[in-house]
Amino acid sequence: MHVSAGVAGIWSYETSVTYTCDIGYYLTTDLPMLCSSDGLWNGTQAVCERVTCVPPNGPNNGSYVPENAAYNFTDTVEFRCDLGFDINGPNSANCNATGQWSQSPPLCQIKDCGNLTHPTHGKVIHTGGTIFGQTAYYSCSEGYTLNGTNSRKCNELGNWTLESPTCDVIRKFNIIVFYR
Repeated sequence: MHVSAGVAGIWSYETSVTYTCDIGYYLTTDLPMLCSSDGLWNGTQAVCERVTCVPPNGPNNGSYVPENAAYNFTDTVEFRCDLGFDINGPNSANCNATGQWSQSPPLCQIKDCGNLTHPTHGKVIHTGGTIFGQTAYYSCSEGYTLNGTNSRKCNELGNWTLESPTCDVIRKFNIIVFYR
């Protein structure tokens, strides 16, 4: 029942007993019971209920499992971040004896692929930045032509897709035509 009276032995008239609950449980009533003249206990029988926690706040751009309506003392949730995000903070929390979560949810930080290097005789433009989902565009200086892709995307792993292109000199050939 998870209830303890705190004193053992033979009870005499007008003895009162106050109950306590085991850790992780709470009393639904804190009224003491009194031993009456007929040797019976008067008062409300103590009932201990298990401590529960409300669902935790999930991290932005993430979630937690399992998803329940309520959680009992000692239950654990695991935090996860969405694709393209890294977890920064605790990856789990426990429902503690006071009905609070042991940890605040972590931050889910968007992955950053970092700046790309400009090709020789060209440039790369990060129009939306260097984070997950953004695209970088390449171009070459006048007199050079792009050899390879003209764009790369920051993927969910925090890496740029495809290989860097190069800017190659445009070769001009003078054609000399001889007439006979």
